Amino acid sequence: MRGPYRTIEDVLRSPWAAIERPGEGPGTDRVLHSTRLEDSIYADLREGDTGLEQTEQEAAKKLPSFPALSRDVFQSFYSLMPRKIGDGELSVAARKFNAPILEHITQSGDYPTLKSVCEGRELPAYEAASEFVARTAGELDSLLSNIGGEKNALNTLEKLEQGERQAQKELAELLERMQAMKDCGQDLEQSVVDAANKVESKRRQVEAVGKLVDANAAKSRNDVAELVSLAVTAAAEKADEVRNIIGAWSDDPGNLEKNEANADLLALVRKSQVLRDIAKYLGSFREIFAQGKRNGYAYGRGEKYALALGHDLSRALTSELAMLASPQTVPLFLRKYQRGQIKQYQRREPIYKGMGDIICCLDESDSTEGDPAGWGKAVALTLLEIAADSGRSFALIHFSRLGRFQTDLFRPGAYTMADKLCAAETFLGGGTNFQTPMNEALRLMEAEGFENADIVFVTDGECELPDQYLEQLRAEQTARRFTVTGVLLDKGTPGMAFSLKQFCQNIYRTSELLGDEIVRELVGKRV
Repeated sequence: MRGPYRTIEDVLRSPWAAIERPGEGPGTDRVLHSTRLEDSIYADLREGDTGLEQTEQEAAKKLPSFPALSRDVFQSFYSLMPRKIGDGELSVAARKFNAPILEHITQSGDYPTLKSVCEGRELPAYEAASEFVARTAGELDSLLSNIGGEKNALNTLEKLEQGERQAQKELAELLERMQAMKDCGQDLEQSVVDAANKVESKRRQVEAVGKLVDANAAKSRNDVAELVSLAVTAAAEKADEVRNIIGAWSDDPGNLEKNEANADLLALVRKSQVLRDIAKYLGSFREIFAQGKRNGYAYGRGEKYALALGHDLSRALTSELAMLASPQTVPLFLRKYQRGQIKQYQRREPIYKGMGDIICCLDESDSTEGDPAGWGKAVALTLLEIAADSGRSFALIHFSRLGRFQTDLFRPGAYTMADKLCAAETFLGGGTNFQTPMNEALRLMEAEGFENADIVFVTDGECELPDQYLEQLRAEQTARRFTVTGVLLDKGTPGMAFSLKQFCQNIYRTSELLGDEIVRELVGKRV
């Protein structure tokens, strides 16, 4: 079959007459720009990660651009503003495979959540990227089939584009020679015509195979999106796990960089399902405590008070009362007042306790095993942090059936992380009895110096107490001036009775409040 160009005039009238020498090489496999600092951070994170190295090497046998995809995934998660490299600078694999995968990532439903955890935070971003890469490598055959086609059209297209670039280079060189010669012979002109036909033939082949790849990718778009979405979900869970573990157990919860302490902590906690269950809650509870401290205000004679919402004008902030100075803002003030949304100082109520030592009685009966136990331990460890911050003693009384209990004492500055982890991993199991932990709490007041004790009682069960014992508790409370706060895990049994109700300053129920709301209440009354 003859080509479209028969004479030199045909070539000179075609777009090929203005051809320039193409750039060297097939283009970059990277899709996203990165700075030197980001490259340095990534290189440091990669150091010693033989698992990811092996995954990339195996995947590169099927898709040479896979290591670059791995790097771009981290860039997509970590960078504040990921910037794409122009299509003209990309290799075939980067343009037809890597770029669509990255596009599916950003369109995934979990991507905003993932970005909120990973953006600017190197350790969650790297762990999430590693998880995504591992998942994607496991589905690489399916992804290549869906995007490139069964006949490995991506490799075919790449070879054709290489041939097209070589043909373009040869044509450009011949045209340059012809322009440099005043009188070119017929042989040179025929060589230009042949080269132009060759370039046009290569272009058409590239176009045909490119359309085949694009059609296959469009047909399989939903299947690819589903596979990528599952990998993004797994990556988001991994990032959240890293944030939770560091936030829950680290002495520097805001430091999400790669260091020995964080690496050891992640390795330790990941070995224990109990510690992982606690970490799901403890990180956010510690943040609630930190926020409570930041929201403290000096009031009256310098005591610490927090902010609250209400309609007590005697406690309202001056910034709220200032709305009464302008007719335009008076309606807003009245609306906030009617809804009880006036910002006001939360003044401490004059009850028994005056920043006394804290005792947490934690129900560890069989029914609390798993997630309820993790939540309860997170509450207890938050109370420990509150006590430590104010120089108070703390005791955690694990309890279950009658006579079954364990007490962990934490004196200010006299315990280690190992002590906290040991207490956290304790679980007794068995039935539920309230008399045992209350007796131990009274012993702590008598023998261990827990004065004006602040008892927080966390349970998911009911336990009837004898009238004689209740009378004894009333006498003890009057004499020792301790308070009890009940936290009832009654989401599945709303309205559950609580035999210690008459001794409680406050009772919080998971059937009425979310877990974080209960912790905010506990923190707000103790910070």
